[in-house]
Amino acid sequence: MSGILLGGVGFFAALAMIFLEIPVAVALGLVGIVGSGFIIGMTGALAIGATTIWDSVTNYTLTMLPLFVMMGNLAVQSGLSSRLYRSMSTLIGHRQGGLALATIGASAGFGMISGSSLATTATMGRIAMPEMQEAGYSRSLSAGSVAAGGTLGILIPPSTVLVIYAFIAEQSIRDLILATAGPILLALSLYCLAIWIPIWLGISHAPQNRRADKHERFFAIKELLPPVGIFGLIMGGLYTGLFTANETAAIGAGVVLVYGILSGRLTLRGFVAAVKDTALTCGALYLVLIGANLFNFFLALSGLPFSLTSMFSGILDQPLMVIGLMLVIYLGLGTVMDSLAMLLLTVPLFVPIANAAGIDPVWFGIFAVMVVEMGLITPPIGMNLFVLKSVHADITLAELWKGVTPFVIADLIRVAVIIAVPAIVIWLPQNAF
Repeated sequence: MSGILLGGVGFFAALAMIFLEIPVAVALGLVGIVGSGFIIGMTGALAIGATTIWDSVTNYTLTMLPLFVMMGNLAVQSGLSSRLYRSMSTLIGHRQGGLALATIGASAGFGMISGSSLATTATMGRIAMPEMQEAGYSRSLSAGSVAAGGTLGILIPPSTVLVIYAFIAEQSIRDLILATAGPILLALSLYCLAIWIPIWLGISHAPQNRRADKHERFFAIKELLPPVGIFGLIMGGLYTGLFTANETAAIGAGVVLVYGILSGRLTLRGFVAAVKDTALTCGALYLVLIGANLFNFFLALSGLPFSLTSMFSGILDQPLMVIGLMLVIYLGLGTVMDSLAMLLLTVPLFVPIANAAGIDPVWFGIFAVMVVEMGLITPPIGMNLFVLKSVHADITLAELWKGVTPFVIADLIRVAVIIAVPAIVIWLPQNAF
């Protein structure tokens, strides 16, 4: 069997195992070791495997990963995440569509902390949807806001998915984090329109609620200051060049720890729980990275990425066609796979093609992350939709599809805008100190 054919078989074998819900790390690692064994012999494959494990767990770039995860877990134990929705609903809940806007904002904040779109959708579905329905919001708008809001956290620093992309694609995590600023602002603006326009057209119903008094608004602002301050510290330190990405992760974790202790909201039991959750999460992430490295090595040995680049040679001088084809593939995969699994499976194949087509790798990383998350809410079978239906079984699929359609349109516009104006993504990384 030729190396290219073996690479193709291995790719689809890994894809099939992920569909069968075999852990991503196991699927990628197993295909990587067995496939490499066919090409260079099992002794050589096992030797490479040992080296890969060592390189993965000692890589300097990845030292920020446990720190970012620790920061998120400390934030959860200190109550930062649970107060986001309550504070935002207090400040803007009296406006028409205000609770849906608060859901978008709180989902983005919670997703930033949890790092998982599916977990964010499940959690906010339990917190925000009952309150919106009690306030008289249409169920389609409530469901759409929760499902779409869960996709925003993956872009907001600290993003573990971007750290992993930087490691696999050998890109600067600082540049990737800075590159998220424009797309985040664009996403929030378009999602606001996706809420307001259906209300204005009478498609969705969102009554105005009681305006909070001065005391309630002051308390809500005070509750929002810590997470906003931490985010400002991360972006400000990176933009000014005051901190490296690794230093930012350490400082962020330290600031959240100090806040939790001084505010009295972080108990010893909470700290121990945060450390335990960090160890479990990072253990799983490092296993995934080891599996991804083994899989990447196998693909490189097989020559499949280079063959795909040759197959794309006819359109490499037309980057828009390359991007359009990748967009279709990602949207299809997003209906059946988690975002991390999609990126781990496709980045080794797509990055060489993007480089050959002259596509900036930092821009491509942001594009890929945006598109895989869009796939999670794309009807008819976006993963976030089924997670939300599992939490609220009374919601029909028709209501879910109706609710997320304006947000899918907003996402398509966002992707079109960054394709037409790539400076939205790459200007800040190229001009920061």
